Amino acid sequence: MSESQCVTERLAAQILQYPTEALSAAVAHKAIDCVLDNVASCLAGVSARPAISARQVAYSVFANGDAPIWFTQRRLSVAGASWCNAMAASSLDFDDGHRLARGHPGSAIVPAVLAQASRARSSTPQILAAIAMGYEVAIRSAAAQQFEKTQTYQSGRWAGLGVVAACGRLVGLDSDQLSNALAISGVWAPNQQANGSSGYARQTGNWAKEGIPISTVQALMAIDLSRDRFTGPKDMLDHTSHYDYRPPIGDALEPTLILETYFKRYACCRYVHPALDAYCSLIEDVAVEADSIARIEVATFAWALRLANKLTPDNLVEVQYSLPFCLAALVLRGPAALSPITEDLLHDDRVPALAARIKLNVCPTIDQRFPRETLAKVRVTFNTGDVLENPSPIGPTDLSRQDVRRKFLDLASGRISEIQCQRLLDAVDPEHCELGKLQRVLAQTSLID
Repeated sequence: MSESQCVTERLAAQILQYPTEALSAAVAHKAIDCVLDNVASCLAGVSARPAISARQVAYSVFANGDAPIWFTQRRLSVAGASWCNAMAASSLDFDDGHRLARGHPGSAIVPAVLAQASRARSSTPQILAAIAMGYEVAIRSAAAQQFEKTQTYQSGRWAGLGVVAACGRLVGLDSDQLSNALAISGVWAPNQQANGSSGYARQTGNWAKEGIPISTVQALMAIDLSRDRFTGPKDMLDHTSHYDYRPPIGDALEPTLILETYFKRYACCRYVHPALDAYCSLIEDVAVEADSIARIEVATFAWALRLANKLTPDNLVEVQYSLPFCLAALVLRGPAALSPITEDLLHDDRVPALAARIKLNVCPTIDQRFPRETLAKVRVTFNTGDVLENPSPIGPTDLSRQDVRRKFLDLASGRISEIQCQRLLDAVDPEHCELGKLQRVLAQTSLID
């Protein structure tokens, strides 16, 4: 492989050359877990107002097709269904993430791959290899960004590159087409500079937030355009002022970064999770009345304090980006209040009252371990003067395969039929995984009225 080639050209060759049969069992099983978690996140968010709005627009903007909009029994084109499913999966911040990327690859890659795979009639091993490669390229690209130039870490900036890598491989683009598709997707990605914790705007409680759905659509458009030899700036990733790949792209690209993907116990920003789990570790065997708490102090990393952290959120997106509100909700109503969050949380006056007694501080030693680790310590002081506190920093809980399965089952209970629930689980059984069947079952499944 020539060193004179652009990074996009070298990436394209590696994406296409990787043998499907080389995928390890560990990576294949992790990819299956990512699929199930994404379906669960979509089920949680399909009734959220951003997802409903996105579907209404999609019915008039996108062409009809065979790709299912999950849990609705409606179908659209690959791009239309991917737009709707990505919006539902990302709406409540319940979708998977990756520390190295500082964002969410799955809610872009998984819906697009499953929709594209149905049209391409891809096998389950081909789909799993495509998903793993999509995560690899997306995460590497996210980690390579130079913040001084890109000025944001939001997922929409880089998630489309993963969609192109995965879906471009499935549909059989040649190396030149794929390198152009990567470039088109990268240059057309939403800039996101105003939004989120790393953006300059302070009104983070908006539905545009991460830009995941639109980056997914643009990536799929880039694939189709590249087939007609539409070109992009293939040297986009070559300038170290903007992207600095470490380690550099070599002769082999082994898709293993997906193994470090995390799944979320709570439907809120991952920066909030360490404080929630730190509190849970304190009160596991202690009954606590909220009125007995004088104050709660959270020591964590600086980026957690860059969230909006509103004490009285006006909508569910503002809830997702408020550490004190989420922690207060957990104290008052237990973990189920955030798994997922619902509109009634906004009308519980006890939550902002307790949130006002929560103080956030930056701990220098914890901050030094960010972003590789996201940690927090919690100190609860009671009206009696008694204190409970963590002896050492706590990281967010890692969900196992069984935890992801339980997450799906909890979300499915009372929302879809038990028969359809079991069919969905059967389709993602690691020993007999059939992702084509999964799409067919999702196409036939709707919410219980």
